[in-house]
Amino acid sequence: MGHALRYPPPALAHMSQEHSDSSLPPRFDVVIGGGGLAGQALARLLRRELPEASVCVIERQRRPLPVAAHKVGESSVELSSHFFSVVLGLDEYLRAKHYLKNGLRFYPGGGHTHALEDRTEIGPPERATVPSFQLDRGRLEQDLRDMNEEAGVHLIEGCVVKDVELVEGDGDHLVRFEAHGGGDPQTVRAGWFVDATGRRGLLRGKLGLTRPSGHLAHAAWWRVPGRVDVADLVPADATAWHQRDPEHIRWYSTVHFMGPGYWLWYIPLAPGDDGQDHTSIGIVVHDELHPFDTVRTRERALAWVEKHEPRCFAQIKDLPMVDFLTLKHYSHATARMFSPQRWSLIGDAGAFHDPFYSPGSDFIALAASFTLEILKARLRGGDVAEVAERFDRLYLQFFDTTCELYRKAAPIYGSPRVLPAKVYWDDFVYWSFVCQYFFRGIFKLPADQHERFELLGHEFAALQFRAQKLLSEWARRVDNTPRPINVVLPVIPSLLASLYLDLMRDMSPDETYAYMRDKLAQAGEILGELALRALAEVGPEQRDELARAVDLPSWPQRPPADRIANEAEVGGKRRRSLPPIVRDMERTLGRVPGEHDAAALEGLVARAYARPEHAGV
Repeated sequence: MGHALRYPPPALAHMSQEHSDSSLPPRFDVVIGGGGLAGQALARLLRRELPEASVCVIERQRRPLPVAAHKVGESSVELSSHFFSVVLGLDEYLRAKHYLKNGLRFYPGGGHTHALEDRTEIGPPERATVPSFQLDRGRLEQDLRDMNEEAGVHLIEGCVVKDVELVEGDGDHLVRFEAHGGGDPQTVRAGWFVDATGRRGLLRGKLGLTRPSGHLAHAAWWRVPGRVDVADLVPADATAWHQRDPEHIRWYSTVHFMGPGYWLWYIPLAPGDDGQDHTSIGIVVHDELHPFDTVRTRERALAWVEKHEPRCFAQIKDLPMVDFLTLKHYSHATARMFSPQRWSLIGDAGAFHDPFYSPGSDFIALAASFTLEILKARLRGGDVAEVAERFDRLYLQFFDTTCELYRKAAPIYGSPRVLPAKVYWDDFVYWSFVCQYFFRGIFKLPADQHERFELLGHEFAALQFRAQKLLSEWARRVDNTPRPINVVLPVIPSLLASLYLDLMRDMSPDETYAYMRDKLAQAGEILGELALRALAEVGPEQRDELARAVDLPSWPQRPPADRIANEAEVGGKRRRSLPPIVRDMERTLGRVPGEHDAAALEGLVARAYARPEHAGV
């Protein structure tokens, strides 16, 4: 391999006996093109779970990597944190070297008022029980490389994969690479090739797989030295606001400052060996309201912050930018992720939707875990074609359903009234189906045992598409005057909080299925209650328009008659008579807004759900 090797190749001991023939290029069971977070995470997973497989990673950047590296994806949530800490066995390391995260925190109201204490705050009340982390990507990727090399992964650093010759049948693929900056072409053979080349998307481009995701948005982000604390944006005499956070842990959150079609983030990064904190700052804008040109340079990005979040601008304007990067139309889809022809995509090399709920590492976890299962079938005996096709179908379904959270979200981001309902709904579906599916290892089941979970996923997806359309249309029509309230999410105790804690509950596949089926029924109740809230809040002149926009007459989910009749009760009797999920929603979101008695609500619902020929009845 000559000068291309940055370190001695300890993985050679695991390579095929064919290496005795020096006329042949070296061969590996798996070659991963790209050694960022996705590629290194997969390599570690393979060494832990499939130790008989020889693994080679080819990566452009040499060690040492810079701390606070300029990469998006520092914020992790429950699924990816479980993957990193439990599946990859990094829990002790993550707690020692990175920040435990205080959840996601949201401040809608930008564009109307810029005093943070006058805006709605949405976020968790205390430190996370199920851990998630703020990841310093530079440190993490450096340390993963060191761990992987020690575990027997063959690392080729300072080199770029230029092309992959995909060989049909069972022959080895030929992976051609050269030193970054130029050098003699070199080749390795791969029984399986994984494209982890990031947004470059080597195979996606080569095979014409790129597809539009239906989500048009842009981003600009940079890092600054030191801690940028959200608490410093609020005067000390706003005591009620500061008293909500007696432990002073807000700044550990991924903080979102939000307005119509945008959000601005603050993410803290743990200090390195030099003791220096960094803060990641970024802007995400939806194209329909904020063209790319408004954020495409350092100067324009800061001018954008000054216009939309002036208090943040005053806080950060004089802080030196360590780096700066923009992405235009960052969201993209792919026609395929996993192929029976012995290749996989992972990370941005495949598909990417949006950073709002920090799902990028979730999808790295899914792609890595699915690739592992396909490789198990290949190396240990199994129907590779069936497994690859199943996981390809599953991943693309997960991607499309998740992307729907963002496609229609622009008006919701500017809505202090609707955003809490969206976060409630999105958390409910994520914790009850997506996380449980991964935490319980349901994807590992044989096809005949897995099928019922896939069908259940389709039912959740149908509700998801209805919910996101409703939330978006509701936000377009409601009074979005900011409200200085604190929406604790999840409230403790509550059904939603229990759902979160259930992530730590061990369940068999049968128990998991019963659990998910129960939560699916509750999700239908939530959707009916959200529709009732939207109709009650938008005003008489827009209710028919809202009902038509979301096609309410076609919905099987609607508020039950007894739930509406309960509005005639008062005080504790009323609360006790409500369905449990409605009581839970009221703890978080408050009562159905406006002055509506039971008769008025009954009439409102009857009209909204009536077929057009009956709408005037």
